[in-house]
Amino acid sequence: MTKGHVKARRRPSLQSIYVHHIIWGGICLILLTILMSLWFNSQALNQKTAALEQRVSLMGQPACVARSTWQADTTKQFEIQSGLTSRAFYVHLPKDFDPNRYYPLVTFFPGKGSSAKGGEQATDFNSLPAIIAYPEPTIGKDGAHSWEGAPYSSGSDDVSFVGAMLDTIQGQLCIERSHIYAAGMSNGGGMVSLLSCKLPDRFAAFGIVAGAMYYPDGGCVPPQPTALINIHGEDDGAVPYLGSPTRKLPQVDGWVARRAHNNGCSAIPTSTYTSATSVSTIWQSCTNGATVQNIRLLNTGHVWLPTAPVTLWQFFSAHSL
Repeated sequence: MTKGHVKARRRPSLQSIYVHHIIWGGICLILLTILMSLWFNSQALNQKTAALEQRVSLMGQPACVARSTWQADTTKQFEIQSGLTSRAFYVHLPKDFDPNRYYPLVTFFPGKGSSAKGGEQATDFNSLPAIIAYPEPTIGKDGAHSWEGAPYSSGSDDVSFVGAMLDTIQGQLCIERSHIYAAGMSNGGGMVSLLSCKLPDRFAAFGIVAGAMYYPDGGCVPPQPTALINIHGEDDGAVPYLGSPTRKLPQVDGWVARRAHNNGCSAIPTSTYTSATSVSTIWQSCTNGATVQNIRLLNTGHVWLPTAPVTLWQFFSAHSL
């Protein structure tokens, strides 16, 4: 090669180009196969994880076998021994009742002077998608039905009765243990307040309407945060909204605010909604999500509104143990 002469580069042949394309195509195909395999494996893993999570969520909740069934949308009476006495309660099955399905349970406590059947007839709880229990109160000192905690009650241990009732119902029907709720009217609302202190591990949320929280039981402090909704008429003559020192009844706003404080909620309510008929105040950011809500009914007395079951259910269904 003479000085200044540059040797021309050899162009690749068409055959070598074709071979390179085949090699790179094969590599791309292999990579695509690996990626698709990884994707399918991840999908299978996700399905297995979801199935495992579902099984874990049901741990401690055996396969559903309802031991006692009766016609859907009807009510059956039960008798159990509580202490030295026999106590009655009633259980209503929902319209869509399936003996192999788990259901939430709502327990309703009627006000003073009302029986379990009277409470069932006066409310519309049977329309809810849940099993409903109606415990029977005892006859108090003044001859009227009443619950523990009131000065006129019989002195019976209603808390133990309720615990035994829940055990019986859970032994007969398929109940979601994390979705059991307590609701009550007037003296029954006071009983619900007492249950939030005595049996907070059995109920996921508590609902009180026109509640009579007589001191000292009405001033009890739950040992753990408990989700609670309170509904009370500002013109309630039977259980005054502003309380009654002589009757040892608390002022409603202060009582609910203390419950929110006990739950570790925000010191200031996170929201207040005012409508033509009510003022709703909600405390959130509570420990374990135990929200507290108070609904002050404007120009309303000591009554059970037809909308109460739906309002309570909306609150209940948002909470679980």
